[in-house]
Amino acid sequence: MEYADDPLVFRTTDSGGNRVNLQLVKQQLTGHLMWNLGLWDHLVIFMDIPYQFIVKSGGEASDVLTGTPFESLLASGSGMGDTYLGARGNLYGTRDDVFEIALQATMTISTASVADSEQNYRGQPDVSPYLGGWFELLMTFNPGDLVRIPLNFGYKLNNTQSLSDQDLLALANEATWGAGLQVLVAQDKVMLTAEGFGRTSLGRSDATAGFANRENSPIEVLGGVKYFHPKGFVVGAAGSAGVHAGYGAPDWRATGMIAYTMPERAPVLDTDGDGLLDPDDACPNEPEDFDGFQDEDGCPDLDNDGDGILDVDDECPNEPEDFDGFEDEDGCPDPDNDGDGILDVDDACPNEPGPAVTNGCPEPDRDGDSVPDRTDNCPDEPGTVANQGCQEPQLVLITTEQLKILEKVYFRLNSAQILPRAFPLLDNIAAVIRAHPEIGQIRIEGHTDRTGTLGYNMKLSKRRAGSVVEYLVGKGVSKDRLVAEGFGPTRPVVPDAKTKAELAKNRRVEFHIVEPEKDSP
Repeated sequence: MEYADDPLVFRTTDSGGNRVNLQLVKQQLTGHLMWNLGLWDHLVIFMDIPYQFIVKSGGEASDVLTGTPFESLLASGSGMGDTYLGARGNLYGTRDDVFEIALQATMTISTASVADSEQNYRGQPDVSPYLGGWFELLMTFNPGDLVRIPLNFGYKLNNTQSLSDQDLLALANEATWGAGLQVLVAQDKVMLTAEGFGRTSLGRSDATAGFANRENSPIEVLGGVKYFHPKGFVVGAAGSAGVHAGYGAPDWRATGMIAYTMPERAPVLDTDGDGLLDPDDACPNEPEDFDGFQDEDGCPDLDNDGDGILDVDDECPNEPEDFDGFEDEDGCPDPDNDGDGILDVDDACPNEPGPAVTNGCPEPDRDGDSVPDRTDNCPDEPGTVANQGCQEPQLVLITTEQLKILEKVYFRLNSAQILPRAFPLLDNIAAVIRAHPEIGQIRIEGHTDRTGTLGYNMKLSKRRAGSVVEYLVGKGVSKDRLVAEGFGPTRPVVPDAKTKAELAKNRRVEFHIVEPEKDSP
């Protein structure tokens, strides 16, 4: 996209003999759709389709020319511009050489006149044939990796056109030229540009021709910047000003561009020399070790099984060590650590050899739930370790010395009457005692806090322990296996308890195993 201010100011003389500058084109805004295709590294084909969004005459020109025979010289508004189609061929050198030479040929198609025969200043005049040509010699001097100096000389074929009967602006074929400087900065991502370019009308013998004529020899200077994104996108902006005014040379010009260039395709390499090309090689800088394990990915596999033990030290390089604490340093998995014939996945005691009937443990585990019968609340029904060997959550833990309860046995205040909220706990205790006939006798101890007299508390604790015995007997526990005892406040959990919470901890019922375990039937 480019905007030009006063690109065509025509000098003439009014009726009083005064010089007048007529702004035949005061403002011009042009959009370009451009396309380039590179072939074989030596040929580029390109196309430019312009559209003039604004082509507007200045107010003075309208005032002077309106109503005169020259009114047709005023700008005709927006529309299609002339299309350019061309090719550029490289004759000598590349970007890596100090000097490059190329030829460029461009065909101009007068699409502006084809679209609108009455258009002015959007393209070549409405004169047949609707074709023109532009032939250029392009040279580039590359003094370093970051600097380029382009030069160009050309000859442009135009349809001849004159403005006014005085023939003061006569356009014919033109000689063109240009010279510039391009500097790359910011790691080749930014290019700074400076350029001068111009043209002069040729092919006429009258005073309107030649380099010195103002209207026929415009010159401009331009400065700009471009940014090159690594993914191929390019954005740029530039500004120019007319040094020697003339047809098409504005007082100033501003341009902006957005482009996309396909990134250069890198050659396919095999950097590590392992026979796998880099695009297919997950480790292009490390050669594959070809040991029969994942050789297709291109990466050396120093630890095939990924167990952290390098293959050179791993007795089983393709089988990961199970790191179960048994002979982990050899790199081999040990499916039966204790060698009792029961695989570890099925062995409740993988590091202690035991007979198969006990699920691999040196002590019985009849239901095979990995909880030994001795501490299994449900030894004949498989459960989970979290539930002490039962399927449902438990309120009782079996230890070597007692049945440890996880909740309290609650009684009515100053009474031995058990509250209903304690029934689930006592039911759980009864079930555990029934499931473990090897537990001979359990002493049920009642304890109180020190509130009240010692005699009263000793009797209350004994009565509460007796109430628990009666409840368990009612749930199928043999009375011969139970004994009730009351200790009152004599065995506090919190000595010198003062707060309500501390006193509550001393009020409790405990279940102690008082006889040695008997063999299971």
